[in-house]
Parts: sequence; C-alpha cells; structure tokens
Amino acid sequence: MSVRIVRTGTGVVKDHHELANKGMRPHAEIDSYLQEMDDARENKPSLKARFDDLIKKDDEQDRRLNGITDGVTSIHGALTSVTNKLNAVEATNQVQDSRLSQIEQKNLQQDQAILKLQGDASSNPNAEVVAARKDRNGKIFPSLKSRLDDMQSKIGTGGNGGGGGGYLDIQTPINVMKNFFRDAEGQNVSVIQTGSVYVDVFKDGTGIDPTRSTGFLTVGGKVSGGIVDITPVMTGPNSPSPYVATASNAYDIYYAWKAFDVGTKDGYWYSYSKEAGKGTWLQIDLGEPKSVSKVDLQSGLVSGSNCGLKDWEIVGSNDGTNFEPVVKGLHPNDTSIKEYQVPAPKAYRYYRINVLTSHYTYALVKRFKLYENVDDCTIITKEISVPTGVTKTIVTSEFAGLPTFDISLNDGAIWNSVDLNKLLDLSGLSGSKMRLRATIRKEDYVESLGVTWFTDDTLMTVPSAGGGGGSKIEADPVIGSMLLYDTVNLMRTNFRQSEVRNVSRYSLTNMVIDSFKDAAGMDPAVNSNVFVSGGSLFSGFSGNIIPTMTGDTTPSGKASASSYSTAYNTYPWYAFDKNTTGTNSVWAPQNTSTGWLQYEFPSPKIVSKYTVQAPNATDVNLQGSPKNWTFEAYDDASSKWIALDTRTNETGWTPSQIRQYVFFNTKEYTKYRINITANNGHSLLLVQELGMMVSEASSPVTIAEKITNTISKIVVVAEFDGLVTFDLTIDDGLTWLKDIKLDSLVDITGSGKSIRIRMNIAEGSKVNSLGYAWFDDSVELIKITPATGGDGGGIAMIQVDKVGVVASPQFPSEVNITIPETTDFKLPPIEVLRFTPSANDQVSTVATFSSTEAWNYDHDKYVVLDGIMHLKTAFDLDVVEEFSLPSGNTVYSFTVNAEDFIDIERIEVT
Repeated sequence: MSVRIVRTGTGVVKDHHELANKGMRPHAEIDSYLQEMDDARENKPSLKARFDDLIKKDDEQDRRLNGITDGVTSIHGALTSVTNKLNAVEATNQVQDSRLSQIEQKNLQQDQAILKLQGDASSNPNAEVVAARKDRNGKIFPSLKSRLDDMQSKIGTGGNGGGGGGYLDIQTPINVMKNFFRDAEGQNVSVIQTGSVYVDVFKDGTGIDPTRSTGFLTVGGKVSGGIVDITPVMTGPNSPSPYVATASNAYDIYYAWKAFDVGTKDGYWYSYSKEAGKGTWLQIDLGEPKSVSKVDLQSGLVSGSNCGLKDWEIVGSNDGTNFEPVVKGLHPNDTSIKEYQVPAPKAYRYYRINVLTSHYTYALVKRFKLYENVDDCTIITKEISVPTGVTKTIVTSEFAGLPTFDISLNDGAIWNSVDLNKLLDLSGLSGSKMRLRATIRKEDYVESLGVTWFTDDTLMTVPSAGGGGGSKIEADPVIGSMLLYDTVNLMRTNFRQSEVRNVSRYSLTNMVIDSFKDAAGMDPAVNSNVFVSGGSLFSGFSGNIIPTMTGDTTPSGKASASSYSTAYNTYPWYAFDKNTTGTNSVWAPQNTSTGWLQYEFPSPKIVSKYTVQAPNATDVNLQGSPKNWTFEAYDDASSKWIALDTRTNETGWTPSQIRQYVFFNTKEYTKYRINITANNGHSLLLVQELGMMVSEASSPVTIAEKITNTISKIVVVAEFDGLVTFDLTIDDGLTWLKDIKLDSLVDITGSGKSIRIRMNIAEGSKVNSLGYAWFDDSVELIKITPATGGDGGGIAMIQVDKVGVVASPQFPSEVNITIPETTDFKLPPIEVLRFTPSANDQVSTVATFSSTEAWNYDHDKYVVLDGIMHLKTAFDLDVVEEFSLPSGNTVYSFTVNAEDFIDIERIEVT
C-alpha cells in the first residue's frame, strides 16, 4: 500500500536548507523562522509525525488483509473438499437412481402381470394366484394364499388346532386417535366424540369439568397448572376465619368486607374521605403468606357516570406494618372487571390497595380479587357416555414432562391408573359414565388426550382351522371394517365440504348429507318445535319465561337498565310488559343511542334463545331499533359478564318486527342482559320487547328419503353437543329402530320405501351434522372361511368395498389420504381404480399420478406426481447477494426452514 500526498496552489514552501543558503543567515534568524512556522501550525502535528502515523495504519491494514486472505484460502480449501465429496455422492446417487429406475420398471411389469392374473382369478376364484415377483435379492415372493396364511398366523390362530396366544393390534386405534387430534386442530375445535373414540386437544376448557378440576389453565392448545382464586367470600369483617378485611375508613354500611362478599345488593367498599389518595386504602389479611400473580379490580358509580377508582397501587406485607410494592395501574372510568398481572409475584400475608386518585371525589371498590399460581393441577373430563359393558380401553396422549393418567367408568367413584398406548382391561368394572383424569405438575403440560373403548360385541373370536381355541381380532366399527371406515370418513368429508360451500341437505348415491345450513332436511308436518341456526339443529324452546311485568320488580324478578328517559318515562319494565303495539310502551335510555337492558330471574335459568322486538313506529323512531349488540349473562363465580351471543348489522327492521336468536348454552344464570352498542341511526335507542326462552326436549324427524332397493345395512353418522339419541325407520314411521348405534353397520330387516331419522334432542343440546348411507345384499362385508391344510393354518379374509360415489368437475368427490402416524410413515400402495361391470367384470386404472394429472389432486408443495406420487426431494431456493470479499469472491445467503426437512443430503449451487 502507498500513500500519495498532493498539494495545491502556487506558493513556494521553503525548507530549512533553502533558508540556510540565502545569504548565510544566522542560526538565530533561522530559528525565528522555524518558530514562526510552528506558530502557524497552531500545535498541529508535524508532517513527519503525520507520515509516521499513516505508515503505522498502513502496516495494521496489511496485517488484517493478510489474515483475511489466509481465512479465505482456508475456506476455499474446505469448499473444494466439500465439492469433491458432493461429486462423489452425486455419482453414487446416479448409480442408485439408475438401479431404482430398473427396479421400478420391473415392478411395473410385475404389477401388470398380477392385475392380469387377478382378472383371470375373478372368473375362476378357486385358482391359486401366484405373484411371480422377485425382490432385489432374487428371492421369490410367496403366493397370495401363503401371505394371507402368514398374516393370519400373526393374528394368532392356534397351531395344530390348539389355542392361539392371541394378538390385538393396538397401533391402529392409537393412530386413529392421533389422526382425530389433527382433525380437531384443523377444525379449531377442542373435543371430538364419534363412535367409540373421544379426543380433546384443549383448544379451550370445553371438555374439562371445572367443578371437579383444580388449578388448571388452557392456553395455546395446552393444559397446565394455572391460577386459583384465593379471595374469600366474606360475610363479615373477620368471617370466615382466618381472613380479616379492613380499610382506612368506610361510609355508612359500605364496610371493607363488602368488597369481598360477591354479589350482594350493597356489595362494595365506599370511603367517606373527601378526597381519594390521602391515606385511603382497602386491605385483606389472608392468614398466611401467599404468592399472588393476578389481581381483579372493579369499581362502581359514585356520581353520574363517574367511578371511584383511577390511579392505584397494591402493596404487600408480612407484618401488617412494613409494605412493599406489588403492582400499580390506571383503572378505566367504567364498572367492568379488569385483570392486572403481577410482574414479580412474592408471598405476602397482607395485601392492600392504596387508592391514589378517583374519577370522582370519593373512593369505591366493588371487587378486589387475588389469584395464586399453583404448583400442580388435576383435570377431570366431563362425562363421556359409553355403552354398558365396556371391557377394554386404550388411552393415548401428547404431553411434556411426567403427567399421570387415570380412568373411571362409574363417574369417578373408582379410578384405575392408566398405562398409555396399552390395552387396559376394565372387565372388573361396570358403568357407562366414563371420565379421564390427568395429574399435571407445575413444569409439565398436556396437549391432547384420547380414549377408545371396546365391548365384547366389538371383539370377535376367529376360530382356528383345526377347531381349537381361537383368538380375538379387532372388529370395532370405527377401525375394523374398511367398508364402514370408508363410508364414515366419506360422510365426514362431506360434512366439512358442505360447511365450506354453505350448501343445504343433499343426496348422493345411497347417501344423504345434512349440515343444517337451513331446515330443508326436516319435515315441517311433524316438527312443530325445532330451530335451525348457525349450522345446528337445536331442541325445542319454551315460550317467553319472563312474566308480564307491571313494574321493575313486579310481579317477580327485576328489570333494570343502564338508564331510562326521564322525559318520556321509558322505564326498563316496559320492555317486559308484553305490550307489543303500544307506541309509548318501550324502553329507551337517557339521551343516548346505546345502553343495556337487563332482567334478573328469582332463580337461575338456562336461557338459550331470546327475542328482540322493534318499536311500533313507521317514522324515524324505527331507526332506534338495535343494530349491534351482545347478549350476556352474569357469572357469579367470576363476577363477570359473559357474552353468550353476538350480533352485528341487524338492519332493515319493520314496525313491531320480532326477531329470534338461538345460541348454545348449558349453564344456569340469574341475570341476563342485552348490551347494545349501536342502533340504526336515531338519536335514541328504542326496544319494544325483550323475551327469553329455555330449551326443551324435542324429537325432530327428517324428510323421507326414497329407496328403490331392499337394504340390508345402514350407517348413521352424526356430530352433536349434549345428549342426543337417534331412531331409524324405513317404513315411514310405522316401526322404529330405537337408539341406534352411530358409526356402525346397523342390520335392517323387513322392507320399506323410504328412510327417516328421528333425533331425540335433550334440552340444551344440538345436532351439528347428520349423514346416513345404506347397502343392499350385493355388498359382501366380510367372508371368513377355513383355510386348507390340516396343521392349523390361518384363514382367508376377503372384503369387498362398493361405496357408491357420485362426482362431477363442479362437485368432485374428495377423499383424504391420511398418512398413519407409524414409526416409518409408510403406506400400502394407493391406486385409483374404476370397476366396469360387463360380461367380464374389469377393474381398470384411471389414474397413474402423472404430472399432467396433478391438477386432479389437492396436494401441497411437498408432494410430486411424476408417474408415481411421492415426496418431493429437491427444492430450488433463491439466493441473496450479501457482500464481496477482497479476494474478488462474493458471499451469498439463502434461508432454509429446518422444520420442513428431516435430513438434507447435499446443497448444489446452479
């Protein structure tokens, strides 16, 4: 590296020698000139010092560049070595690809030969078909008969006529449950119960019984140790013991303990201090130190719309004198309950809230709740209805850590410990109310939990050829019969597609699908009390259970509202007086277009339907009708309003129009309200009438589906919530098969011309989807015939699948090819075939999975169709130029998602 110094200008710079040669000047004069030059530099470094500094920097840069050059040389050598290795691997792969191509060609020829042999066998079923295939080691495959015999011997038939040891495949039901885990996650539901399978993926706490479970939390599809409410329900200043509630002061009867009494009429603490913040506080003594991780606070109205809590801080103490900060915040000016997280929980016995400022003069606290983290939690599922006589079960789960599991058949009276993924013998127990229990440590969590069960009639004994004791093989309807499995899955696939396409009831060949987008599939002549809403068929409903009100509290219950118009005296009870035409008999809040209207029942009710009536007006007052709202219930346990139903953009009201709304609810509440956040444009909100209804049991019947053939089997599939049983008739209701088993092959006797399904829906229950399919005698389900040979060989099991499918380009028949969750993720061969009935019945291939057929299949980026359907093994990625090295080489980068690949063999740059 070199440094060039360039000067500009025309002036002459004289150095020491030039000055010394001009008339032999004395040293004193020369020194004066040098001093003058130094003064002109103003203490700046001399040129020599600056040159020396530049040389040092130059040397340092040279050393750094030499280091970079050495590193680049080392990297280049390593890349050359990697390239040589990749070339060698590529050469090996090319040889292997060539060999595999030859093997695939041979296999294709052999497959064609076997298809021909199978075609010949169809005309001569007694002929033995031999697969003349050889594997890569030159060994001949055994005959089909030998292979079936070998499979049967693995099932466990007794040799020499003796009793076989018995073998039950448990991996298949485990895989089925795991596939249901993924289905539930894909549908964004927590619980699925179908046939003899129950799974919960904990999207929420739907499947958990909160009355029997302790300290759990469901977040992000996981259930783990959570938080528990440690706040006592106070009935006095020191009752119950050992709790003590105190305050800096209290006004009248609004004592400190009233902030902890949960829901009484005067249940709040109210300070008489003229100004909040001057030593104003509320305190609870828990009796022992506890670590609080969350706090709930609620204030109340002090004057007008102003509440008594704004700036606040919570402090903790273990001696009642020395307090430390816990959490602080700013509370909004409303009466809602707000949650506040404690950033660094620490155990204290005394917790005190200091009210620093108020939205009005005085302090008012209605709720002061404390929550503690728990180390462990126990969850118990809600009741799982199973048939009487369950003798075997398999439980599987996905979890982290060391949770333990138990199972009960008698509603939790007796618990049996569970070994996951093993067949559990429950023959010593009895009952039809199954529950699962999981005990989860603080550091553990459970992501999914599933169970499948078997009764004696779902396990059949296969006799050995020699007549000895047989063994049990799986014949459960959900997983044992391919015909049944295909049919059930076909109907469930149609459920999802009908929901996506928003279509109503429709028929396929020998099959009916109804996802209840409307009531088209229900017979109006026999159904007087059913309701279809939001893709569900609900049970019937009562009439309006609110009495005809003559005042806010008469004859019973209590009507209330956010406010009412004092100018027009539009009292809350006017919306419950059953006057549907009176122009002055409406509820309207005070000078606002929003507000809430409430009715409190004398005793808890399970409301699941409500009605809203528009005002009897033809002028601008009709625009006061509600537009956006939530229908809510007050939960005493959490002291919160719970949204049960939400409606938006309810427009186009006509005078006195009554609209009805249905939602799913199974919990009792005393207080219900409609909280209206917008009307249709008027300055005032107007409600003529608000009604509430409870669910009642009903038995709706479907319309008749005509049948032209004599059926021998029928399969009914349904998705529902609550308690529902199903009946079946093929003679238009003259005789009924009652309480049929879902997802099973139901035997049909007699003859008829139409099929109807009756759904017995208990109160508070609903049906979300219904499908049924039927078969005639031409369908051979399972043939079991003794094998030839006298030494206890196996048996041949032949199953014929003839599910009728109707499809078109507009409405294709979609089939999900599920990859079982086995250890190696291998599938048996998959073919798309067409059966052509003729003089010589033929099965022909209609899909070869070529690249031109790829558009026929819905597949992701990891699947390739190029003559066979297989996983994609080569991916092209775009690179980004990052920077250039001094050597002239350029550094590029690209992004690889490691979760997309199990293994990466090589990376090529093109």
